[in-house]
Amino acid sequence: MLNQLFAILYYYKTFALWSFAINILLLITGNFYIIVALITKLFLVILLHYLVIETDAKQKLTFYKNLGLSDLKLFGILYFIDALVTIVFFIIINQFI
Repeated sequence: MLNQLFAILYYYKTFALWSFAINILLLITGNFYIIVALITKLFLVILLHYLVIETDAKQKLTFYKNLGLSDLKLFGILYFIDALVTIVFFIIINQFI
């Protein structure tokens, strides 16, 4: 289980910068609502899952499948981690604004 978590965090590392950029973009547009950010992130994770499944990037998921992670579990936990990071980010930013 711990190996799976580290593998998921390793996979999330590739998307963390993009996630942070989306958070900044949402703040620049004046959107301070956490629910809108979470819905946006959910849509983007679903889109990412679709793109990975439909392209050659699916071969990169073989490592995670060997660890016992299905595609749905991997992207579900990615969304959960991203949601936690987003919520913490918005709470911290709202304290200073």
